[in-house]
Amino acid sequence: MKIALVHCPFDHQDFSENLRVVDEEFCHAPPIVLAYVAAVLEKAGHRVIIIEANALKLSKEQTLVRIKDFAPDLIGFRADTYWFHRVVEWATFLKQRLNVKVVVGGININLYPRESFAHGCFDYGITGEANDALPELIACLEQGASLESVKGLVYRSNGEVRVNSPSDRQIDFDEYPFPARHLLPNHLYSSFTSQRKNYTIVLTSTGCPFTCSFCAINRNHFRHRTVASVVDEIQQCYNDFGAREIDFFSPSFFSSRTFVSDFCREIVRRGIKIEWSCRSRVDQVDPEILHAAYAAGCRKIYYGIESVSTDVLVNIDKGVNVGQIRRAIEATREAKIATLGFFMVGNPGDTPESLLATIDFAKELELDYVQVCRTIAKPNTGLNDVMIAKTGQDHWRDYVLKCSAEKDFPNPWTKMSREELDMYVQKFYAAFYFRPAYILKRLIKSRSFEELFRYGHVGLRWWLAGVRKMR
Repeated sequence: MKIALVHCPFDHQDFSENLRVVDEEFCHAPPIVLAYVAAVLEKAGHRVIIIEANALKLSKEQTLVRIKDFAPDLIGFRADTYWFHRVVEWATFLKQRLNVKVVVGGININLYPRESFAHGCFDYGITGEANDALPELIACLEQGASLESVKGLVYRSNGEVRVNSPSDRQIDFDEYPFPARHLLPNHLYSSFTSQRKNYTIVLTSTGCPFTCSFCAINRNHFRHRTVASVVDEIQQCYNDFGAREIDFFSPSFFSSRTFVSDFCREIVRRGIKIEWSCRSRVDQVDPEILHAAYAAGCRKIYYGIESVSTDVLVNIDKGVNVGQIRRAIEATREAKIATLGFFMVGNPGDTPESLLATIDFAKELELDYVQVCRTIAKPNTGLNDVMIAKTGQDHWRDYVLKCSAEKDFPNPWTKMSREELDMYVQKFYAAFYFRPAYILKRLIKSRSFEELFRYGHVGLRWWLAGVRKMR
């Protein structure tokens, strides 16, 4: 069978936790999940293309031309949380003009399968993982067989939406083939902080063993890939796709010390000259493991700091303290690894005083970068449970059902208004990035004209968007 996977363009949503410029400029990453799906399909013997309309800036009409040329039997989408209605829009447009069945996956299909299928553009949905279900679905379609046996499948039968029970098989991460990067425009990807090309992302684990109330990742099954599998993929990225910088998107790269130690040794043993960044909790690092990471090519670590307020850290179940934050950042700097701090504005317990103290704390830590977001209740999180309990309404369910996007979601855990929170996000960015000493440091540390241009372009957009008003 021939399958076209579409990664449609996404833009800023009014209810997003990020500023528009951050959503649009911070990271232009490959659609790694779609690339995994493509690899699964190719392994099953199917012909696949990925139409990267986001990176290539294709319109619906331009995408339609490419799909017509390929003449697929099936079109696939991933309907992530914020951009669900953009996927509905694109799937409706293509389905009406091609008369081709549409299959969709993503968190909204997992959490709200029937609500998602209230939109007539979807014919099949995959809840859970695609490794088994998607090849089984296609085999049934090719053979004209019943769909009742396909675990985790959502489909229509006699005018009704049916949701098959999910699979209880725990799939080993190493069972997945490497993402089908040969179907992607790898030269187009970058992040705000990336310094080398080509840039790509790699996953080392799924889920998270920790329980922060603002995060949905910890409600997914935690599993780790083997060192050999990860390093083999890096070798492929380096040799076949010209990757020279890799960003590990797993939420807590250092959660297994054994994995990290073995990983670093293997990178050094193979002589892979690649730079990489990762995400970590502050309580998972120490000088020894950081120096090993630097020797293996680690040049940047993104730390979830969130706040300097002890009350806030307790309220969001972060499980760390300010002393651990200070020690981790200092040790990382001594290991010559750059640091980015993730911060959140509007957490349970936040006050204007705690936010101003957090801004000062970020500057005091001498971080290389910050990313600041407004705290929102993402679906399938502890904060979302609070929002439902306090408002008596499942706002994400309603969002999936509606044909138009929400303007905002309530945040009943704080008395601060949306306008106040947005102001503090802007103020945070202005106070951190628009310091003469910081700007000079970034100029000195920049390694290419492209990097300087990126900083200047994003900085100008921030300034024009209103940061200048918050200084």
